[in-house]
Parts: sequence; C-alpha cells; structure tokens
Amino acid sequence: MKKFDWDRIQRRLEGLRGPGTLEAIEEAIGQADQAEAHFYRMLFRYDYACEATFHDDPPKAMPVAVEFSKIFEEHPDVLGPDGREMYLMIMQMAVDPVVSLPQIPTAQWEAMMTEFLGLVKRFNVGHRVYWWQMCQYMLYLDKQKAFEYFQKFWKTGRDGLSDCRACERCYAVKMYLAMGDEVTAAVHAKPIKQRHIRFCSDTPHLMLLAYLEYYMNRGNLKEAIPYARELKRIGHRDRGDLSYVGAVLRCYAYSDLEEGVQLMRETFPWVGGMWNQKMVYDFYKGAWTVLRRYAMQEESIKLELPEQLSCRRGDGIYSTRELEQWIGEQVRKIAERFDSRNGTDSFRKDLELAAREPKMGAF
Repeated sequence: MKKFDWDRIQRRLEGLRGPGTLEAIEEAIGQADQAEAHFYRMLFRYDYACEATFHDDPPKAMPVAVEFSKIFEEHPDVLGPDGREMYLMIMQMAVDPVVSLPQIPTAQWEAMMTEFLGLVKRFNVGHRVYWWQMCQYMLYLDKQKAFEYFQKFWKTGRDGLSDCRACERCYAVKMYLAMGDEVTAAVHAKPIKQRHIRFCSDTPHLMLLAYLEYYMNRGNLKEAIPYARELKRIGHRDRGDLSYVGAVLRCYAYSDLEEGVQLMRETFPWVGGMWNQKMVYDFYKGAWTVLRRYAMQEESIKLELPEQLSCRRGDGIYSTRELEQWIGEQVRKIAERFDSRNGTDSFRKDLELAAREPKMGAF
C-alpha cells in the first residue's frame, strides 16, 4: 500500500461545508484510490454521497455508490460490522434520486429496486426503507398504489437503516394530504408542530413543504402563508433546498412579491448544473410564478443567472416578460419529460394548478 496521509486529509475536510466541498472529497477519494486504502476509498465515497444527497445535488451520489458497491464486494470485511448498513445506505442514496431523473425509464428503476431488495434480504435490514422507496416513486404513477406501499412502510418495523422518526412523520403527513385526509395528516403533524419529537436537518421542513403545497394547490393562500414564512426562515441554506425555495416563491408571488423577488435573486445561481430535474422543476415553477406577477409592475429585472443557462446575459438585465416566458418554457419541458417517462399527466396538472391565482381562502 502506498503512503496515505489520513491526518492531513482529515484536517482539510473538517468543518468543510458549502461550495467546494464535493470537490475536496473527490480529491480525497482520488488519493485513497491511489494508495489502495480500501477503508478510506469507501468512507470518502460515503461522505461524498451524503454531501450530495443532503446539501447539494442528490443524483451525484449515484456514480460513487456504484463504485462503493464494487469495492465493498471485493473487500467485504474492511468496514467492520457497520459496513453492511453503510453499503445499504449508499445504495439507497443511489436509488432515491431516480424519481427525479426523467431520463431514467421506469424499467431501469424497477431493476435497481430489485437489486436493492436483494441487498435488503441479504443483510436483513432496510425493509421499511424499501417500501418508502416504492411509495415515493409510485406517487407520480398511481396515487392509490403509492398509498398502499406507504401503509406497508408504516407497518414494517424500524431498523438501523430507517430515517429519523420526525422525517417518517413528515412522510405520513405528505401521504395523507395527498389522499385529501387532513384529519389524519394533522394527527401525524401534531408532535412535530408541538416540538415533541427530535428534529433532524430536514424537519420540520418536509412537513412545512407538504402543507404549503397542499394549500397552494387548493388555492388557499391564507392557510399557505404561515407555512411559507416558516419554511423561508429555515429552508434556504444551500442548493439542496431548491424545492423548498420554489414552494416559498410560489406563495410569495401572491403574498409578499418584493420578498419573493429578493429570495429568487439570492437562490437563482444554485440551479446551475443541477442533475436533479425535480428540484429544478420546483424552483422554476416558483420563479415563473414570481416573474409573472412582477412583470405586471416592472419591465426589466436584474438577476445573476448561472452560466449554464442559454438565456444568460452578461449585463444581468432581463426583460421581465421575456425571462418569465423562457422559464415557463423550461418548466413545461421538464414536466413533459416526467409525464412521458411516468405515463401520466400529473406534472401537467401540477403546472395548471400553479398557474391559477390563489385566494385568501379555498377555490
């Protein structure tokens, strides 16, 4: 084995967060590979997948998960007794983003889920997570079937691979709201709202998002506003929060346009180069709504757009109407790709709801 300076790499990675984090971990992976340090080869890939999943662009976890799998199968004892859960966790992080990548066909997702289920049975851990993965993908194909998978998820015992209890409560809120059952959703939301349950970095964000989208889709601006305000306060930390930001923008377009424009300015650069098309869709949907409203007041707007966008101008000054039309075209294209992959019209209907002006009460 070639020399591997773990202490120096650890000092560099400690406390690192934000732009450049993935690049730093990627460099550490390269050094571990060169040294044939198999423990660190897997550990750094796991760290990379976690960073991408929770703070950046989740689909970037997919290639490193495949690499992790190959190393693990060749050196199954290197990680010790915790290795099997790390293996399953990183493979979950590889499967999870498929729902957000319309270029990956359902048949390929089904093959990935069969492989994941094989690992779950092999190590006898992760059965609950497996049912949630089935549920969240199926939600765009068949809502009733998705709810059946959710019920299997909820009835299956927790284990070392399970998400935190607060997140699972948020999943329940989301699913019962999807079924139009506000009463049962409220039962699951109560311990979260009362802070009677320990939070993680994605709670209560997931619950706030579920309620915000639920009320906005029903045109009930009055009920949506408190959730938007709280989500805006805690939910725009990094580009991993683009879906949260998009939902807030959609509400602020009608409740606090000036604040919505400012939030859009702050977060628009995050969308550049994103693989996760669902997050791009969510953000564009909110930005589109803000620009539609802003175009009624102002002919131009100054924004810093990512270099990857074809509409980007060097001076950063855009016709509000033209930019709104460009973003509207992009979000419709993404919706069409998802619906084509899923064989449904759920994204088209979602955009139709976003185009409707909410009231200070239900439609």
